[in-house]
Amino acid sequence: MICKKCGREYEDDMPKCLWCDAPNESLSSQDECETSSADSEAQEEAYKESLKELVDPELERAFDDNVRRGKSAISWTKFQMVLNVIFFFVEVKTFGAFQNYQVGTTVSEEFKSALGTIFLFLLFTAIPFFVFIGKNWLWIYHAQKAQSKFTEPFFSPWGATLCYFIPVVNYFVFKDLFKNQHDTLKILGLNAKAVSNKLLTWFFIFNIATPIFNYLNYKSFNTPVIFISTLLWIILTVLGIKLIRVATANEQAVHDQLENNRINKKVEEIIAQREAV
Repeated sequence: MICKKCGREYEDDMPKCLWCDAPNESLSSQDECETSSADSEAQEEAYKESLKELVDPELERAFDDNVRRGKSAISWTKFQMVLNVIFFFVEVKTFGAFQNYQVGTTVSEEFKSALGTIFLFLLFTAIPFFVFIGKNWLWIYHAQKAQSKFTEPFFSPWGATLCYFIPVVNYFVFKDLFKNQHDTLKILGLNAKAVSNKLLTWFFIFNIATPIFNYLNYKSFNTPVIFISTLLWIILTVLGIKLIRVATANEQAVHDQLENNRINKKVEEIIAQREAV
């Protein structure tokens, strides 16, 4: 080590110059870095500890509201499943009329009746379908928004909303949500409701299989393909409901912790007021 003050050489690990007692700047900067790193770690730990006693009525209400949204999304999803099963039987009932029709020939009464049946059914189910879409979008948007108060999710609230119904991509939306919920509950000193890897894996597999059979259904309109396509969609939807239930259970746990913190703080304030008197 060359001393910057007197220009003489001394050992690198010595705290100061042997000749002029000038401090070893390399050791000083290293000590400062270690101190700074220790301080930042201490601050991070202190922040995590403070979250365990966090009192935020607005955030508490946000988690509570989204638990309700999740339950509402599940109810409308179940209703949509019933409508899809009914639509399967409508398709099978009208299948013969569409199969017998040839372009350029006279439109039969059977074909007109089948077309009218399909049209009326789609008209009747249009509003429930859009409600089902909207309820699920609202839930995932607010789930990501509330979660971002504690962690930094990969998907933004709008990103998760736009990707929610995109096959395969929605698998990563759920995976990101569960990861961040686990981290949040760990910070709060709670245990996250475990989502099995098997459940996520099956959700991923049916996310691939369902669009494939939907395409085959479009290309070759026949009863077996319609049945398989409908069955795959129902299984995929059931798996999605299970994932929403796990996520809302985690949201409920966060809400309950925030509620307990608020109550405990109120009790402490009342005790402090009585002791002061």
